[in-house]
Amino acid sequence: MKIERPLIQLISTTLLSSLLIMASSFLLARLLSVEDRGTLLLFVTSTTYLATLGTGGVGFALTLSMRQRQYQYWQGYIIAFLLYGLLASYIGLSFTEFQPFAFLFILNVGLTAIFNITLEKSKIDANMAVYRLLVLQQPFLSVLCYGLCYVIWGQQALDVVLGLLTFVALLQALFCLYYLAHIARKFQQQHQQLDKIQAKFFLTTWVKQNLFQLFGATVVNLDKFMIALLMNHYVLGLYAVCLAFDALITRFINSLADYYYSGLLNQVNRLKTVLAVILVLTIGVIVVVPLLAAPVIKFFFGESYLEVAPLLLWFMLNAIIAGLGWLLSQNMLILGKQPALLLRQMLSILVFCGLFYLFQSYQLLGVAYALLGASVVRLIISIIYYYKYPVLWKKSAYSRPTLK
Repeated sequence: MKIERPLIQLISTTLLSSLLIMASSFLLARLLSVEDRGTLLLFVTSTTYLATLGTGGVGFALTLSMRQRQYQYWQGYIIAFLLYGLLASYIGLSFTEFQPFAFLFILNVGLTAIFNITLEKSKIDANMAVYRLLVLQQPFLSVLCYGLCYVIWGQQALDVVLGLLTFVALLQALFCLYYLAHIARKFQQQHQQLDKIQAKFFLTTWVKQNLFQLFGATVVNLDKFMIALLMNHYVLGLYAVCLAFDALITRFINSLADYYYSGLLNQVNRLKTVLAVILVLTIGVIVVVPLLAAPVIKFFFGESYLEVAPLLLWFMLNAIIAGLGWLLSQNMLILGKQPALLLRQMLSILVFCGLFYLFQSYQLLGVAYALLGASVVRLIISIIYYYKYPVLWKKSAYSRPTLK
């Protein structure tokens, strides 16, 4: 089986990006107390969720419009949805505990929205060059800023780190604006005659994708919200360590899913290659994590986080199962079957909430059980959908995948 060069480049970029994210995580653990680390995690989760509510799916809808050579006045769509996202953040702020940081909160929602739109839109390129830059650039900027702050000034208060977080997001958003202009210029050079974006098609695509992403964001972030609500910020701070290791798996598999999705957009079936990589990853996790969890956590995060070590394997296996379910959902996305996937998300939310309630006395272990149960449900449904709605490949390189 021949491994394509874009896949090798993507895997290399994702591995480096994951290492940088891990470095950023343990720098934050050193910069903040455990409780403040939990508060920061809740801040990032809340702003990311509201950014998804306001602008999730905009880049996706633009990408599908580009495939139909509809691209005129794309800037107006982005500006309109950014304003909508800022309005959503202003309303959502009243439901959080971050009113003292209102300006930073709303600003972070807008900056995150710009990043998300650019990331979605960058998938129009089969080689995913801009996508790889975005994946690598964000954690690099975070490590650079957090590292300099820790080396020079040591542990800091929460408001200082929130300022650093906003500065990194601002830098990334400025780069994203440049990348959006670069993508537009390159696309317009390749296609001389472009039509106006059809508002009905764009809005219909956006609504379906936005609902899907919003449910996905609910599934991904519900654990953090429930821990903050039913437990406390200290437990959430401990959980941040689990998420740091979970992110190593999640970002890697999400990149593979994006690679597979980019192949679908360009009439290339990459499923076998991607599944083979995930199999190797799973074997490695099962062998290595039980041996190295405790010493790694102690070295990078400190002894106060050692109680996380025995639970780490459960969280990483959950990340693999969840990522596999998301990978197999890419067919549904390309075929416009997002509403069917909403049922999958809703069922998994119900399963998670039920298991979380049953096992909440087990603290982080109970969270792991609830996450595993929900991920298994999503994977089973994704497998069913994968075979029920297959993608058929046409001979023309410019034709879209169709339903069987």
